[in-house]
Amino acid sequence: MSSTSKQNTRVRYNLPAALIFAPQELKQFRRWQRLHTTIKPKECCILPNAIEYEDFQQWLKKQDSGYFSDVFDDIYEHIQSSTPLSEPPIASLCRHPIHPVAARQRPLRCPVCTIDVHINYMKVLARSLHGANGRPLPSTGTPSEQQENLYLAWSQGKLNALREVHELEVLAEKEVEWRKEHDDALAEDIQSASKALDLYWLETTAHANTKRCSSKKTSIMFAADTNFLPGRPADYFLKRSLRYEPGKYTVHEEDHEDDADVSEDSEDYASARVFILGGPQEHDSSEVAELTHPGDTLGELEDDDGDSDWEDIESEEDDENSIEDSYVSFEDDTESSFIVFSYD
Repeated sequence: MSSTSKQNTRVRYNLPAALIFAPQELKQFRRWQRLHTTIKPKECCILPNAIEYEDFQQWLKKQDSGYFSDVFDDIYEHIQSSTPLSEPPIASLCRHPIHPVAARQRPLRCPVCTIDVHINYMKVLARSLHGANGRPLPSTGTPSEQQENLYLAWSQGKLNALREVHELEVLAEKEVEWRKEHDDALAEDIQSASKALDLYWLETTAHANTKRCSSKKTSIMFAADTNFLPGRPADYFLKRSLRYEPGKYTVHEEDHEDDADVSEDSEDYASARVFILGGPQEHDSSEVAELTHPGDTLGELEDDDGDSDWEDIESEEDDENSIEDSYVSFEDDTESSFIVFSYD
């Protein structure tokens, strides 16, 4: 992040550094700002960003260890000659080998250390926010000023971390392009942008990043005769539709002509011969004519070939008084069919 954007963010929020520093630590932070930064007096004790917070923590460690840096040694560290061409470039501050693509920007820290700085700073902000009972919610009443300021500080730190992640994603794509153009294999200890992204997603989502920067571009191809115009409505593909037409891959059911598979209930008796036995005398003769065929007599029925089914009819006539319900008998023969009705 540039100095201009940092300044705009500070003016916008104007958050005090006392949100994350204890009183004694705040005094040390004010001293560090006077010695190692060029901020204006009115910006003193303003909440630092992730990089400033890390620089201050490293300065504190040197103060606690009794180490007093030499001004000339610090200058020599920054102006010393670069590493030989045979060795990978090294970050000037963390002294880690970095990818040749990242070396063009001359960073102070390698990508892994840079994203680790943002991760640690977000942990500090989250811990301070949790100590103030978390994010202010409308349902919990009016939040305190400290609670609101801590949430703004957390939001500011999160936005800065996401900007850094975006820059790393762009840098990771350039690393992939560089790998295609160069056959030289890099050492495993090279701190690349891809490793930094893996570390970020591992810390923030509790699982490794599943290759978010994919270098392989996929495409879909269609045949030249593919028709993208709307076709028939979906209902027309149902077999119960009146406009159904079998498709190319329709499975046609085979017609079974075996008589054994046809049930007796499915027999068509529309052209069967009808006989009416007994019945009331006032039966309409016109209705009888519709049910019977000319020339059909009971004598023809009695002169049957002696089949056992017709003998059962004679026995039933003898027991006519014992049967109160009407009955219908069906005869299925290979040559002809008969339907007989009887009325009480």
